[in-house]
Amino acid sequence: MRMTANNTGFSKWKALIVLAMLVIGFSEGLKLLDVYLDFERMKDTMETKASVAQVLKDEEIRNDLVAKAKDLDLPLTGESFILDRDEQRRKMTIKTAWDTEVSYLWGLYVHTYHFEPVAVENIGGR
Repeated sequence: MRMTANNTGFSKWKALIVLAMLVIGFSEGLKLLDVYLDFERMKDTMETKASVAQVLKDEEIRNDLVAKAKDLDLPLTGESFILDRDEQRRKMTIKTAWDTEVSYLWGLYVHTYHFEPVAVENIGGR
């Protein structure tokens, strides 16, 4: 007695399931990537503004940071930024914090990410 197994149908289903899982994983991963890229962009802007603090006033820096936050759709206002100018040590420190909720798997799982970027830069050479 000879038995032949027809596994071609099962192999196609396995391939489709693996492909679907890869597509879902990639699309969900892009959500997380966007959140962290926004964090890095905001931190980079904070570092840039802190490094040119010797020629900018605190209000100008704050306005530029709020504009960048608005451009990135971050929930930050002028009061969200703490600017500390230390003239004796010639340092400028900028701090802020925000939370971002990300929905995964069509809203079945929601995770809140907390970000606290800090930029400390020298504002003058000795």
